[in-house]
Amino acid sequence: MTDDSQQELLSRLFMVRHGESTCNSVHRIAGQRDAPLTFLGRIQAEKVAKGHRDQHFDRVYVSPLTRAYETADIVFGIDDPDARDPEVVVDERLMERDFGSYTLESKSILQRRHGIAEYERAMNADSETMHGGETFQQFRDRVHAFYEQELLPALRRGETVCVVSHKYVVELICRFILDRPAEESYDLRLPNSQMLQGDRIHSYVKNENETMNMVYDWIVVNHPVVFCAGLAAGLLANVAGLRVATSPYLLLLLLVLASVITMCRIELENARAFVTDRGTLRSVALRYLALPIVFAALVRWSDADSTSTAAIAAVFLATPSSVVAMTVSRCLGGMIMPTFAQVLLSSLAATVSFSAVLALTLRENVAPAVAISAATSTGVVTAVYLLVKRLRERSPIRTAKYGERNGYVAVLLLTAFIVLVCLKLDLDGFTTYAPPAAGIAVGLRLVAALLKRRRHVQTLDDYTAMTYPNVFVVVIIAALTGNGPLEQVAIWTLLPMFVLSFFDSWYSRFLVVAPDDARWPTVLKLPAHLPVRGRPATEDPREPSVPAHS
Repeated sequence: MTDDSQQELLSRLFMVRHGESTCNSVHRIAGQRDAPLTFLGRIQAEKVAKGHRDQHFDRVYVSPLTRAYETADIVFGIDDPDARDPEVVVDERLMERDFGSYTLESKSILQRRHGIAEYERAMNADSETMHGGETFQQFRDRVHAFYEQELLPALRRGETVCVVSHKYVVELICRFILDRPAEESYDLRLPNSQMLQGDRIHSYVKNENETMNMVYDWIVVNHPVVFCAGLAAGLLANVAGLRVATSPYLLLLLLVLASVITMCRIELENARAFVTDRGTLRSVALRYLALPIVFAALVRWSDADSTSTAAIAAVFLATPSSVVAMTVSRCLGGMIMPTFAQVLLSSLAATVSFSAVLALTLRENVAPAVAISAATSTGVVTAVYLLVKRLRERSPIRTAKYGERNGYVAVLLLTAFIVLVCLKLDLDGFTTYAPPAAGIAVGLRLVAALLKRRRHVQTLDDYTAMTYPNVFVVVIIAALTGNGPLEQVAIWTLLPMFVLSFFDSWYSRFLVVAPDDARWPTVLKLPAHLPVRGRPATEDPREPSVPAHS
């Protein structure tokens, strides 16, 4: 076959990876578990349908797994009893790979446990770290059989076809088209619900770089190392005499940009289910309203100075959770959305509690501090939430893809924040500021450990949200109000807070819910049995048949 005829044949091939699933939203591996689409996943599929409304298809091949079948139904209306075109073929060979012991595991936990390279090898080839399931050869053989026996014959008959399947199935077909070696084992990073055309596969993957993709993943998964490297760099520059007074507004901009990137990948459309969760509401009310206000009242009653350790501790106790907590939740294997719910609710609670604590503990600049706290905590988080929610509605495929691919940028932006504030650190005040900073970092972890829900699927998220306060906001408030001692304690607190993130990585092993936990099917809406759909895969597609619209 000539290059021109090959290109013409492939120009009639389209492939779609299903929309975001419930397992995608919590960063867990679905494999052959039947995870349905999320709200965003359905919006992504609707976007594909609108973009290809005038495209004619003769045949659609679809995996029987619900997330792929739902995507195909939204795009092509395959369950419409009046629809007669295109013909639909449900083929079990298009099911995702059975990942065995990796199924329902957190991707980040696996990457931390086995290393990025080994994780990539397990997902794209074979690895001793994955037990059970399909070998890569078994997976490749069945997808290749579909490619040779179904897909290519249909294209050679002059049909325009679409394959609606899963990440690793679509990537494997792309490898067949590109004639890549079987031993090549790295992720092509094809996004959810993007219509890929066969003759343009080269352009889709030309910018994918195995080494750089692994570096980006390493930055996200090993964020404690990156943050501590930022601390070390800032401290060394400070010791060397590089003292820079960075504008608080620049620091705020870094915080906003990091928040936007982090939230792009969060399932915001399902936020209500977590924001209205009674357990989350109780935790927030106790941790971010009652506890800090009572503590601040005691500080005021004792007539402690606004620069005292007790007054500063009260401010940190009232500080809402940071968007950093969402990145940490993802990296530690949490569900992410419960952490976001606490970030949002604690930021809203800060309108009352943070303002009340500042009024009770500060002796001057109270009004500006309260206004700044409302703007930088409640205002920023709420504004970013509304912005990203709108972006996900208007451009669901691009926004989710951006958030997934640029998680490392959020980590680097926060690291830049850390470096810049370390340049303002008063090293001569070590004996004055370091002890209360260490006490605050340790104390907040003790509070989080005491208030987290026991043996709950959200336990890790509870702990993470309450452990990482928005110290960045405290730095900005202190800088804008001229509260030098508070600013120095806040900056010093960054050191033990991120050094202790190594402890959090260890402690999270006792909090994360195991992949075989009986609650996951309910949480992720996984049915007990795979529904039977379409005609048998063994039926010869060249024989007359009734389109499958069941």
